[in-house]
Amino acid sequence: MTLQQFLGLLTILLASFSIVLMLLRLRPILLAMRRSRPTYRMDQIGKRLSSMVVQVFGHKRLLRNRLAGIIHLFIFSGFVILMLDIIEAIGQVISPTFSVGVVLQAVIDLWVLLVLTGVVLAIYQRRVIRPKRYEGSDERDGEIILGMISAIMIGIVIHTSFFPLVADSLYGIDEMKDGHFLGVMLSKVWIALGLDQTNIPAIGYTIGYLMDIGIIFAFMMYLPTSKHLHVFFAVPAIFFRKMDPPGQLVSQDDSNQSLEEIKTYEDFTWKDILDLYTCTECGRCQDVCPANKAGSPLSPKMLILNLRDAHLEQLHGNKPAMNEDWVIAGNVISAETLWSCTTCGACQEACPVFIEHVPKIVGLRASLVENGLLEERAQATLEGLIDHGNVYGKDQKLRPAWAASVDYRFKDARNEKVDWLWFLGDVASFETDPGVLNSIHSVSSVFKKADLNVGLLFNSEVSSGNDALRMGEIGLFEQLANQNMASLKEANFDRILTTDPHSFNALANDYQKLGLDKPVYHYSQVFLELFNEGRLSVESPLGIRATYHDPCYIGRWNGIFEQPREVLNRCGVEVVDMPRNRGGSLCCGAGGGRMWMNESGVQERPSESRIKEALTLPEVTHFVVSCPKDMVMYTAAVASLGVGDQIKVVDISELVLMAVNANAVQAAVS
Repeated sequence: MTLQQFLGLLTILLASFSIVLMLLRLRPILLAMRRSRPTYRMDQIGKRLSSMVVQVFGHKRLLRNRLAGIIHLFIFSGFVILMLDIIEAIGQVISPTFSVGVVLQAVIDLWVLLVLTGVVLAIYQRRVIRPKRYEGSDERDGEIILGMISAIMIGIVIHTSFFPLVADSLYGIDEMKDGHFLGVMLSKVWIALGLDQTNIPAIGYTIGYLMDIGIIFAFMMYLPTSKHLHVFFAVPAIFFRKMDPPGQLVSQDDSNQSLEEIKTYEDFTWKDILDLYTCTECGRCQDVCPANKAGSPLSPKMLILNLRDAHLEQLHGNKPAMNEDWVIAGNVISAETLWSCTTCGACQEACPVFIEHVPKIVGLRASLVENGLLEERAQATLEGLIDHGNVYGKDQKLRPAWAASVDYRFKDARNEKVDWLWFLGDVASFETDPGVLNSIHSVSSVFKKADLNVGLLFNSEVSSGNDALRMGEIGLFEQLANQNMASLKEANFDRILTTDPHSFNALANDYQKLGLDKPVYHYSQVFLELFNEGRLSVESPLGIRATYHDPCYIGRWNGIFEQPREVLNRCGVEVVDMPRNRGGSLCCGAGGGRMWMNESGVQERPSESRIKEALTLPEVTHFVVSCPKDMVMYTAAVASLGVGDQIKVVDISELVLMAVNANAVQAAVS
């Protein structure tokens, strides 16, 4: 048997065995996806394809972290170029004269250097830098993969260095155009050592070929048991990512049109199961999670990995039979971990493979609610919503009481035609925090200044249900939403505005499925429109330096980043962004019902961390918010840190009023 025949037969055997074993290992996962709940992910095909190309080949999200992104780009691009090597190496087994050409051969060797550089940088990152986000990741698996990749690259150089010698001695091919510059240089070393006059070239070529092609097949067999399974699943995961507005928990086109309680793995959608096996363990989600940074037990990365590992145990029959009372929440993922989430979405925004953490957490929370596993304050909040329609548990008749104290007569949109309906939300309606009260007065004064035709639902408004839904009380959300929808249908208005980002998200996203067809605006958008129309004009530019905090529920979830900044610029405010801004903004810690939950065990509140971040900005005197929850959280943080003499928390409406009404007496700018 010739060397060609031996390697050809070995290649066929290795390829067949590796493919069969790989498919057998993938089969349980694919079957589990098939058994899971359906979700529709075949809309907007063109947008999905373009997004996939940008994210996969352009590394758009990966390159946000420059070093890690470059490392991955080097190694990933090497795998793309590696296809040329596979074609040539196997082609030469079939026909020794086969070649991909000197140019592509040179490209292969160039990428060998790039990949090995990426491996060295990856080892440096893991062993020297040691990012905190790697905590909990399978470091051993990562090192095995890096070892395999290195062996493949070295194998390419070895077998291309010995091939000219083998071609000459075994096949009589004495002249070959060879672009493998690394192989050529090493080949000259072999010749200088006199190895070309021995049988060693055939042995060396075989070893190099097996290090190259053989380890590629070993890699295929190993992947289904490795965290690098994302090599297979990342592309479909990115293609099938949710394309609806991010603020919608469930796809608009899903047949059930609502979030469902997650008790067992069969309650996950097939995309949820795909997510579990797509995780790269990079820890980017963990690195940006406000709950994790505050010292809570939640790590979005470990949540996915723990769900994956338990699912694998179930698939492989390593867990005891699960009776009808067995649920994931409380067994696989602790209740404390699930209640730590602020539902800010930072994890999803950071994930390079578009894993959807928040819907899973909310679905698992629903299981906790079903089983009564709520902390005391959360339970009281939900009871207030059930009994009174608001998180404060106050009589609904008190909801419009604040309107009597402002210098503006709001129309009753239930009885009069209005241009704008102001949906306040619970915090603005009932909170007694002075900052919130001041912002409501400022907003009302700006509306009066602009002669805006605004109405209210008065006591017909109940909580939007945004927090109830994200706390897992799905039925309660539907009850509240249906109450509001009935009131909205009776009212006579053209557009909705709200000063509450959480209500904005519910109205703009979740209520669309219930038939709400009126446009919804955040008040910063309304202010900008009033400036553009000339209904507001600056009388007294403020001339201050301020930083603006992007609320999660109008920023990251709904893409409203520039309008508030433009409003501030119009008012003569120099906006200095904090390092974490726009889609990377740090949550205040109040979302997902966390504002009404226990904070025991928290090492540093996210709101305090955020104020400290703002204090690093030179000459910034004002911390601007556009959310009543932010006002509560950040004024408390400033007081707790004792930095009230250094920075002042103000609502955007306070600055607008100061700028458009030189005679206004405000405490915002002093």
